[in-house]
Amino acid sequence: MCLSIGTQNSKGFISFSCAMSAMMKKRKRKVSKENVALTISSSVGEYGENSGTLPTDLMVEILSRVPAKSAARFRCVSNDWNSLLRSPYLTNLFLKRSSARPHLLITFQAEGKWSFFSSPEYLISDQNSNLVVVDNHMDVPKDYSFGVCVPVCGLMCTSNEWVLSRKRDARMMICNPSTGQFKSLPKVRSCRGNVITYIGYNPIEKQYKVLCMTIREKPFKFKAEEHQVLTLGTGKLKWRMLECSVDHYPYYHGSICINGVLFYLAMKSESKEYMTVSFHMKDENFMFIPNQDLLSTLINYKGRLGGIRHKSFGFMDGGDVGFELWILDVVNQEWIRSIHVLPPMWKDVVGETRVYFVGIIGSCEVVFSPFVKSNPFYIFHLDMKSNSITRVEIKGTGPLEGQAVYTFVNHIENVNLIM
Repeated sequence: MCLSIGTQNSKGFISFSCAMSAMMKKRKRKVSKENVALTISSSVGEYGENSGTLPTDLMVEILSRVPAKSAARFRCVSNDWNSLLRSPYLTNLFLKRSSARPHLLITFQAEGKWSFFSSPEYLISDQNSNLVVVDNHMDVPKDYSFGVCVPVCGLMCTSNEWVLSRKRDARMMICNPSTGQFKSLPKVRSCRGNVITYIGYNPIEKQYKVLCMTIREKPFKFKAEEHQVLTLGTGKLKWRMLECSVDHYPYYHGSICINGVLFYLAMKSESKEYMTVSFHMKDENFMFIPNQDLLSTLINYKGRLGGIRHKSFGFMDGGDVGFELWILDVVNQEWIRSIHVLPPMWKDVVGETRVYFVGIIGSCEVVFSPFVKSNPFYIFHLDMKSNSITRVEIKGTGPLEGQAVYTFVNHIENVNLIM
């Protein structure tokens, strides 16, 4: 039986057909209490055509396993399919299963648009290949400069737009690269000219929230004020004011969200001490963790908060000989430090390319990326266990070069709609 779902591209059709074949071999137990069947058209022979039905529980199993890009297209098949793909059960099941197949995500702005590219993350670790071909997800119209927050459970948010664009009417934007959907956020209520934004996710309540801090440059350079938060998926979007007991200067980089807690790097306003700020997504309260040194990047290290420190702080190149890995002991609120010495071939492989620490994939594999798009474009894979470094060429991002590029690991595909 060959299933027909209208005019789909070949990737979407093949993905659906493969999922159908696998599911028809072994029927899973029911995952929905509803005994509803979806009608699909099926071709029989070369000229004949008949109709068949599939129970909803089987459709849920199938659609939760196809690529997010294909699932997003399947909404156009019928109203029934659209309703099913919007159901909280299916979107949550898809997100759960997507977490087991993370992606590499690359994004940059060029020629008046914001472009997204991704590829399955396991391809970076393939020792038999130093080439990864990425797939273009979407292009969002954007005609001025902006920063990008670390993606959380499939969603991304622009950040510090006012700083880079110098436009007071600039508005942050939420984007889902998997579905091709984007949405502008309400204008931040402030008379300040600069703003820093972070996005987080509460897995218990299944809520996304955007944390925003306006920045006062004078007389205090980069002091955070007017802390505000916005909850997605609640109908009309609205910023709500928050109280923060400690004055601090947040950095424009280094955030990470782990198990419903958003972490970002900062410095105390009076003592100038380095610290990591934690913002709990559920309770919307701030806590402050002292740092012995200034960390350059916060990472998710096997489900625990980690940080990276190296001599040049903002970047690394072939002249570096190692870096420090810091892991937070949550019980004692103390950082545990370990030092990793880079392999001798690091200097030859990286050369003069300025790279930053993207994150850790698997159990002990580090990914580094350049700050600027080049042609050809390379990222670097460090296996800390074998202490070997590999240069991986990224194909599919086009011939453009010179743009600020953002590279992320552990990106999860998500079919959840922002509206």
